[in-house]
Parts: sequence; structure tokens; C-alpha cells
Amino acid sequence: MLCRSCGRMNRDDDLFCSSCGAKLLRSKACRACGTKNRHEATFCGSCGAKLPDDGMHCSSCGHPIAPRAQFCANCGTQVVEGIVCEVWHEANRGDSRYCAVCGSALKIPATASAPRPGSRD
Repeated sequence: MLCRSCGRMNRDDDLFCSSCGAKLLRSKACRACGTKNRHEATFCGSCGAKLPDDGMHCSSCGHPIAPRAQFCANCGTQVVEGIVCEVWHEANRGDSRYCAVCGSALKIPATASAPRPGSRD
């Protein structure tokens, strides 16, 4: 893959240029006709089909989110559902009081409401 910043060729699976560190822009292949489209395209320029999303992006800043990431590396926004354990940094269900991995008490957000008496969970 050719770096648009410095012109160096990189391996196809590289995400960043090995020479200058710039993010490499990948083309999106259309699943319907196979045409390669620009990385920011939403629809195929040849057949008009919707192109596949290239992964999860932060809802706050649009930065790509790495697989299994729980926070955006760019702005720090939590990108997983639930409550994140401060010790193990693992996401737990939103109704959890203790971490499923280490058993430590979870810090319950102020916006979370306590279960109503008599409700079934």
C-alpha cells in the first residue's frame, strides 16, 4: 500500500506507514461488483451498492476503535456498553454491582437508577 504522505510502499496489512507514521488510507471493495472505492465512500461509484463499514468508530470524535477497545484512544470516550471496572478495565453489565472478573465493587454512574423494590431482575 502506497503512503500518500511520503510515497513509501508498505505491506497491505499495515495500518500506518513504516517510514513516516502517517495513517494509511484503505480502499473499500464493493461486495456486489468488486470495484475498489475511496476509503471514505459510503456507496460504490460503479454500481451504487452500499459499501461495508470498515469497523467501529467513536461516536464523539469519529476516530476508529480498535477491536476489544473499551475507550477511544483519541478522546477517551467509553465505547462499550456497561460499567467498566477500575481495576481490570473490563466492561460489566449495566446492572452489575461487582466486577465479574475480579469481584471489586463497581463505581455506579450517578445517572443509573437503583432497581425498584419488588422488581424482578
